[in-house]
Formats: sequence, structure tokens, C-alpha cells
Amino acid sequence: MFRHSGRMVGPPKTLHDLRRVEGSVRVTCRGCGAVKQHDREELIVDRHFRRLSMDWQVVLRDLPCHACESKDTKVDGVPFGGTAPEMRAQRARTTLMNLALRVLEDAARRSREEDVTTPALRLALRVLRLYLPDRTLLVEFWDSAAKSRGAAFSHALVVHRWIVTRLVDDGHAVWAEFR
Repeated sequence: MFRHSGRMVGPPKTLHDLRRVEGSVRVTCRGCGAVKQHDREELIVDRHFRRLSMDWQVVLRDLPCHACESKDTKVDGVPFGGTAPEMRAQRARTTLMNLALRVLEDAARRSREEDVTTPALRLALRVLRLYLPDRTLLVEFWDSAAKSRGAAFSHALVVHRWIVTRLVDDGHAVWAEFR
């Protein structure tokens, strides 16, 4: 089921462990035969919002069929296909993008109290430019972060949310904390 790569040996202990193999979750109904592949990060957000357990054994028992709502399902973790170098490259790209999003989120939260137009923020915006088709959101983030010092509300947080939404819509693996 899982390749023995990275730090994960054997089946995952929690839903978060699927990040190590860039995995997603496939649910197959034994009753009606319907198959649905869930995005890992959206499943984490959904279970966290509903205060459900992230334990893999609980996830195996809890996920219902999307078609008939039956609990008689088979749940599999599906790792990212490819060779070990492809998996490492994919993991590195995902980590780089999500670290850049973390820098943007931190800058957006601090932008009301201090000047955040720093080289670190520029570097994070440059990294995200690789993943976004146009740069309008990035320019808007820079402008709103620069103008929000001393303001009652930071528009940069709203623009950060738009950037995350665009990345998710484009199919990038954005961590659940940003969704």
C-alpha cells in the first residue's frame, strides 16, 4: 500500500502522516461500488472543523460512501505516483510553496503594527510567482501590506486568503492550516 520512503515505515498513524508520501485518500464503497478520491488537506480541514479524530484507524472506520452514505467502505491511502526522486522533488515544491505562504501570513498579521516590506517578504512573493498564473494578487498583497501600517484592518489578510484560494483552485497542495 505505501512505499517505505522518507520517515514513514508501514501504514500511517494519523491522517497527517500522508503528507510524508504526498498521499491522498481513496474511499471505495463495498455496497454500490462508488469510488471517490479525497484531497488529503481538505479531509484534514473537514475533520478538524467537525472535531473528528485524525487517527488513521478511526479514519478507516468513519469515512462514508459519497453516493449511498453507507459506512461499509474500504479506505486506502494513495501515495503520489512516481520514483523516489520525483516524490522528493514534489515534496520540496510543496514545502517551498507552503513556507512562502507562512511568511505571507505572518507578514499580513504583523502589517498593522510594523513595516513588513522586507527582503523575506519579497522572496516569498517571488517563490509564489512560480505557482500563480498572473502576478496581480501578489502585487496587491505587497501594496496592501505596505499601506496597512497603523490601519484598523489589514487588507493583506484578505489578499492572503485569495492567494490560497487561487492556489487550491489551480490544484496545488496547500496545507490545511491555510485553507
